[in-house]
Amino acid sequence: MPSPEPIRDAAGVSAVNAEARAAGRAAIDLEFLWERTYAPIACLAQVATPVGVHLIDPIEGAPLDGVAALVSDPGVEAVMHAPSADLTLLGMAFGTRPERIRDLQIVAGFVGLGAGQGLATLLERVLGVRLDKGERYTDWSRRPLSPAQLEYAAGDVLHLLELADELDRRVRELGREEWVAEEHERRYGPDARIVPDPELAWRRVKGNGRLGAQDRAVLASVAAWREREAQKRDRPAAWVVPDRTLIEIARRRPASRTALEGERGLPDRIRGADADALLEAVRAGESAPPMATPSTPPPEAQHRLDVLGPLGAVLVTARAEAVDLAPSLVATRDEISSFLLAAIAGDLDDQPLATGWRRELVGDALIDLAEGRLALAADARRPYLTELTRTPGGAARVQ
Repeated sequence: MPSPEPIRDAAGVSAVNAEARAAGRAAIDLEFLWERTYAPIACLAQVATPVGVHLIDPIEGAPLDGVAALVSDPGVEAVMHAPSADLTLLGMAFGTRPERIRDLQIVAGFVGLGAGQGLATLLERVLGVRLDKGERYTDWSRRPLSPAQLEYAAGDVLHLLELADELDRRVRELGREEWVAEEHERRYGPDARIVPDPELAWRRVKGNGRLGAQDRAVLASVAAWREREAQKRDRPAAWVVPDRTLIEIARRRPASRTALEGERGLPDRIRGADADALLEAVRAGESAPPMATPSTPPPEAQHRLDVLGPLGAVLVTARAEAVDLAPSLVATRDEISSFLLAAIAGDLDDQPLATGWRRELVGDALIDLAEGRLALAADARRPYLTELTRTPGGAARVQ
């Protein structure tokens, strides 16, 4: 079909919103640049409804607040594919939180199509539709947009509603509606973090695990300062102060402007009042409570975990693949190790694997593994693992 003419005014956006609300659903995608700025720069929004496909051009005057309103409207199902960056853009620009989002990349993982599948791959595997990838790395900020760019942009949402319908049909066939809903709630619900939190920015600083408890408190303070400074200047955080330099500042805690300006890797732009503000953040971190790392488990528990961790990972992978579920949707290796350690200690509070469908699928089995009631053996048939129930006397039988 011919690509639609981009919408360049508020009236056009309002018409798209009315169309989406009347249908109760819309496929949404955003094209943006996010290389030299703190916040993504919106270049184009694509919205598809059962009526048609619309391209909204914010660079040429169309406001994006209407698109943000659709994402936060509980009366509209927002069908998207891997939307984390899109939601960050809308959250930072408009304070938007998703209400009824449907992430098709997540849904695909629950119906045997694997985790992290790209849109082109899903469309070809599920609907037999092939997307032209020629404009994948195009510069969406340049105007005018070429016919090839417009066609590519429209293609990103043209088939999303049909794809969502087919994936949902497979979800219902497998009886996994609650699983999918729980995962969406975990990733996009009220407790999910959509935009960066300066107070948690230290967690993304490379090398933070090598710091002591008080040094980590200093890092948390200076990383929060850096995050706010990056937001104010609209530059990537690493442009303000590189991670490596931030770690050294937290470790060495310079007490004067001269000492700070002598830190290796400190950009020349951090001088004068900026240097004083950074020093103030250092002092605030020094007076803050220490941020201790999680306590090291007792040696015996650690020895058990060293053995059980790899076995638990194999168990989770085998159980997930046996039901055509992407293992990465169930748990990461760190989550498996944390759960096993909690099972050994008898305290499963706040463990993702301790509740819901994850508990049903793998949580109870991991507890049995940790407590010696379950053994594993290789099998020549898929999923290539046999679970053996151990009796009190030590003998094992196939489950």
